[in-house]
Amino acid sequence: MKPRWLVTAFILAAAWACSPSSVPDPARPNILLVVTDDQGHWACGPCGNSELETPTMDFLAETGVWFSNATSPSPVCSPARASLLTGRLPSQHGIHDYLSETGTNERDWLTGEILLPVLLRDSGYFTSLVGKWHLSGAGNPPDGVFDRWLSYDIAAEGWRNQYLHHGRVHLLDNGEPLTIEGFQTAELADRAVEIINDRPADQPFFLLFAPTDTHAPFEGHPEEWVERYRQIGFEDIPRDETSALPANNEASLVPDDPTEMLAQYYAAVSAQDAWVGEILESLEASGELDDTLVIVTSDHGHMNGHHGLLGKANATLPQNLYDEVVRVPLVMRWPGNIVAGQRSGAFVDHMDLFMTVLDAAGVELGETTRHEISSPGSSVLPLLGDPAVEWRNFRFSEHGNARMAADSRWKLVRRSPPLDPRFGDELYDLVNDPRETTNLIGDPDLSLHRSVMKKVLDEYFERYEDPEKTGARIMEQPPANGREPWTRLAKRLSSPE
Repeated sequence: MKPRWLVTAFILAAAWACSPSSVPDPARPNILLVVTDDQGHWACGPCGNSELETPTMDFLAETGVWFSNATSPSPVCSPARASLLTGRLPSQHGIHDYLSETGTNERDWLTGEILLPVLLRDSGYFTSLVGKWHLSGAGNPPDGVFDRWLSYDIAAEGWRNQYLHHGRVHLLDNGEPLTIEGFQTAELADRAVEIINDRPADQPFFLLFAPTDTHAPFEGHPEEWVERYRQIGFEDIPRDETSALPANNEASLVPDDPTEMLAQYYAAVSAQDAWVGEILESLEASGELDDTLVIVTSDHGHMNGHHGLLGKANATLPQNLYDEVVRVPLVMRWPGNIVAGQRSGAFVDHMDLFMTVLDAAGVELGETTRHEISSPGSSVLPLLGDPAVEWRNFRFSEHGNARMAADSRWKLVRRSPPLDPRFGDELYDLVNDPRETTNLIGDPDLSLHRSVMKKVLDEYFERYEDPEKTGARIMEQPPANGREPWTRLAKRLSSPE
């Protein structure tokens, strides 16, 4: 049986689907941006997973648009989140790996960056963050970014506390200590509802809701969900795969019996989906749901047995750019502006979301600001209103000294120094080899395809990258954590045998 709010919403969706596309409401919408953590593009119902239960994501896809080819600008947390909030590539903003959270702000990584919530706040939005920030050494946002923020108190029990899915979690509420107990995201969802309801009545809201359920460790999720998933066959997870790239360590290898790990991960996806649904239920009760642009995505993807690995880009050394880690789920709903039930195969990414939110909010960037941001992104709203709108034919991602370009068939990965002599560039035929098992980079018959993809990749980064912050010169960049794949590789290559 569907939750009451889903039944009501599906009735409303049917009405929208049967009516002609309406003129967008001139009033600015509320904006709920949900960014999950380490959730693969394969890990939800709308993406075709046959066993995962995600009724909230299903509802959003049925009443909005599902993007089947959404890509993260970087398959690691901090650079991906920075790209979403700045509209810029890692090779523009300069964050190339996850930031070490030690309880102090060793470096202001966002100096000079123009942030999405600041642009919205300056235009009259009430802006808030609930959940993960991960863009500073202290783990929480600097002053002036949000009107209200509730994030993790790294100083209390260290950075790992934010990934305690059930138990006592230490937070900061606009800098004031706050401790919650129980299922973390359930508590955060309640706080998010309170923040929405307590905002000034004359202001639309922007809420960045960033839960951590699908991040390791894979334990501590609601037992009713875990037990349900222990009984399934995990038919959508590839079996007996291996990777040509060596695993980073033992923790990066899928367990011999992955049942419990997968049951916990699936439970995390479903529980998180339900708690996001509670926020939507509150918006429906207040009459604001249909006046809200809802976007749900993930910072990047994840492997849970895919390629025989557990983790993301840094699950291998050198790092990988497999589709499981660069592709993300993405769904949007905004009645009256996004026709219900759309399925889009357009290549979209987090920089496009940056521009889409600004477009929906009616924020027009001045020429100087637009030039300063120099975003590769574009708003998807014109595309959704007219499929004939011209759109890019390639998707891109990068992690440090590795970067990729892919179209509907070919995928090229290029690496800059430091280089492991055993592993160089990669070329995959995604039509005939979707599991990326055979590197065709040395095939002489594919020289034309290789040259075309190289030209596309090089021109893209030459157009947008900052020469002082580019991943092509990764060893000149400040270390994010001291354990970056390229740092470890350089140390290994320089060590005497």
